[in-house]
Amino acid sequence: MSAEIQQPLAVLFTLPDGVVHHGALHDLPNQRMAADLAVGLVAATHPHGPIRTRSVARQYMTTMRRMAHDIDALGATGGLADLTPATLVQYWLTCDYHRERRIRVVLGAFQETTGRLDPGICRHLAGRRINKAQKSQPNQPYSDGEWQRLEAACTEQIAEARRAHRKALEAAARGADPSLHGITLDNLAWLWLHAGPAEARRAIERLGTEDVGIDGTQIAGVEAALFPVTDTALAYLTLFAMRTGIVPDGIDALRLDDITRTSANTVLLSYRKGRTGGEVLNLPRDAVRLLDRWLEHSGPLREHGGELAGHLWIHMGRDGGGRGAGRGRIFARPRTQSRRRAWMESSGVLGDDGQPLPLHGGRIRATYHHRRDRAAWTGRTTIDPNHSARVEGDHYLSSHTPAQLDALEGVIEQAQGDVRRKAGPPVVVSGEDAAAFAAAFPRLVEDAGLDAATIHALLSGEQDVFVAACASPLNSPHAPAGTLCPARPWVCLLCPLAAFAPRHLPNLLRLKEYFSRQTQQMTTAQFLRIFGPYAARLDEDVLPRFGPAAIEAATRHITETGAFLPLHLEEQPQ
Repeated sequence: MSAEIQQPLAVLFTLPDGVVHHGALHDLPNQRMAADLAVGLVAATHPHGPIRTRSVARQYMTTMRRMAHDIDALGATGGLADLTPATLVQYWLTCDYHRERRIRVVLGAFQETTGRLDPGICRHLAGRRINKAQKSQPNQPYSDGEWQRLEAACTEQIAEARRAHRKALEAAARGADPSLHGITLDNLAWLWLHAGPAEARRAIERLGTEDVGIDGTQIAGVEAALFPVTDTALAYLTLFAMRTGIVPDGIDALRLDDITRTSANTVLLSYRKGRTGGEVLNLPRDAVRLLDRWLEHSGPLREHGGELAGHLWIHMGRDGGGRGAGRGRIFARPRTQSRRRAWMESSGVLGDDGQPLPLHGGRIRATYHHRRDRAAWTGRTTIDPNHSARVEGDHYLSSHTPAQLDALEGVIEQAQGDVRRKAGPPVVVSGEDAAAFAAAFPRLVEDAGLDAATIHALLSGEQDVFVAACASPLNSPHAPAGTLCPARPWVCLLCPLAAFAPRHLPNLLRLKEYFSRQTQQMTTAQFLRIFGPYAARLDEDVLPRFGPAAIEAATRHITETGAFLPLHLEEQPQ
């Protein structure tokens, strides 16, 4: 796209399809500012900037015109070169994210072209934006009623267009060259079919139709019947999107080269998804039938499409001169905002609110996936009712090797063992006699493989780890074998190797006080997730095993010594 300044002051945007978009700036109150904005707009056009379509050019023109009026109301005079950082920032504070973004693009392009912006403004352009982008909301699917009404409107539009197309082909088969056999509707259909819309119009202008009673409306009807027009192409495109769920920009840019027919009834469609790149879809059967009908319907026009013949959605449209302009132009993309809005208003499709239903490609895609997810649910958790979930998971949802299956089973067994060990009762020692300990707690002695010397060290305090005595500090379930256990103090409450004796009561009470502080500093959900199982074990299983006298003595000991928990820095009380 190119843009240029002409007098009176205006910007002309020449779009890729040849349509010229005009943006007037001559009526702005500050013509010096308007001239500088025009320079920035020209410099921000493709390929040097993001202005590459008519809708984007219209947005930038609206933003720049509004900026010129607002800056003039603030009392600023002169052009962009005279603009101060304070005035610009003051104005940006009244803008939203998108207006500020467009202004930054135009100012940056103006600076690259002329280099006359204030250095302070240049620093702002290189820095952060003042306004933050609002978090977008996901597209809401259409309701069932809206979806059905939209599908019915598309189907009806296509059926009427196909009936008119067949009649026009039959008329063309009956007709002949009007320059030799006279101008009739059948001969006009023959001329349009064989010469194409552009050549046929030029031929009719030479022959004239005043003497035969055929007006422009009848000629336009013949053309619209033979070749798909914008409304017909939109109906096909929309129904195709409803049956495939392809992203809107992927459907709009489809070409004939993207269609790979693998059989008479199957088609692989290649399209480009903007965020992920190229993708391929095996089209559903109803989408294949619709695609075949469109290719048949658009085939006569494709023969006269020239360089546009390779585009899938080729159609006849207006020449861009407004509502009163004639037809005769061939286009490749029917879906623009104005065309969609006009088609929905003419089709009479209403939303649930009673207003014309807005046609949105993103919502069509969201509705497609929403309905597909609901339609795929059968109420069963297995594909075959004769299979169990495990059989289907092993046969259809995984391709593990025997070694991987053994590893998975090992992980499951280890997790089940951890759950079983945590469910076991705590080991609370009330005496210091090794024989009594071995008799009272045979499970711990057997599981840990304790001998007499180890039991003596356990009872004498040689293997104490703050809140308990550890049967095997180098064989912890929380670390590799031969490595000293790195667990935090409260983890011992659920460890199968821990034994609690009366000498540990002071530290157990300190741990209980630490839990109390954490309940005040954390939400209930956070506390239960981090400390819940340990606090429950301490209050319900460990402390009740000791008598009131022992707990009272331990409480006095805490008050006298004032010892502290071995906590990390981030775990210290604030």
